[in-house]
Amino acid sequence: MPINNIYIIVLNWNGAADTITCLDSLVRLKGPQANIIVCDNHSSDGSYTIIKDFIIDSVRNRQKDWHGFHFFEFKENAYLSESALETGGRFVGLVRTDENLGFAGGVNIGIRIALRDPTMKYIWILNNDTVVDKNALFALVEKMNSNPEIGVCGSTLLYYERPTVIQAVGGIYNAWLGTTRHVLGQQNYAAELCQSIDAFNLDYLVGASLFVRREMLERVGLLPEDYFLYCEELDWFHRMKRIAPEFKLGYAPESLVYHKEGASTGANDLGRKTYSYFADYFYMTSRLKFSKRYFPYRYWLVRLATLGLGINRLRRHQFRSFVLAIFLVIGWVPRAFIPTHT
Repeated sequence: MPINNIYIIVLNWNGAADTITCLDSLVRLKGPQANIIVCDNHSSDGSYTIIKDFIIDSVRNRQKDWHGFHFFEFKENAYLSESALETGGRFVGLVRTDENLGFAGGVNIGIRIALRDPTMKYIWILNNDTVVDKNALFALVEKMNSNPEIGVCGSTLLYYERPTVIQAVGGIYNAWLGTTRHVLGQQNYAAELCQSIDAFNLDYLVGASLFVRREMLERVGLLPEDYFLYCEELDWFHRMKRIAPEFKLGYAPESLVYHKEGASTGANDLGRKTYSYFADYFYMTSRLKFSKRYFPYRYWLVRLATLGLGINRLRRHQFRSFVLAIFLVIGWVPRAFIPTHT
């Protein structure tokens, strides 16, 4: 049986074009081989079929860079088949959920499949709206192998539209206001600058690229699924620090990942050019949920601070989000303001 002990999990929701571009970059990775699992989160735009046809065509017609890959279609609760594990090479798997499970729920489907492979050592969780540098995976593996204390390792996230500008290398959480701050966010990329960051001082890594050690998963468990969108990784890392303090956050500066931020939700903070009430709703409610869970004595301050978010939305003429913020401060949200998950 071949030892393909790295799995890459890519979550898709109504974003076939982005997912295909991401896959094209993944098959060009240098260094260790990896299996890829694409989890389609109950897309409504035909994404599953589009992605499936693309993978099959690339594999069967031996498109450049796809040599050695095999295609497997999984059911949501299916075990990895012996044929998948005994291919003698890498595989690209595709699974479709029965409903939109949110970010954590969709990713966890792929994690569960990967965990059924006893040889699996690392899982790389990637947003589908990313394109990776050819050395990105190699840098992550080197970092993890150099320090067994690292439970999760992050990449240098650069804006896809402005590849010389840093989106984040991780971040800091302000428990008094319930706000996050991306470290090095909006600064010009420089290798020396990124190498100066001590990941042990970070509160979180950005979920667009998370490289996870199996032992951390077995100790801490899967991503929390009750957020649906936003704060999942913040909760995960906070839980890790509480119940498995032997694990730390890590950061591989040489692992470069280009992120089309917000493409999967319809929101993009690059210049605040687009707006998505769907994304805004979960951004506001998730930060309150996290605060109430881990910092209950500061929850009321965070709830009051939501008013500041509302005023900010009012300035942008995002009136529905402004009214939502008022309702959240009051503590009651009408059903009409709660978006569906489809």
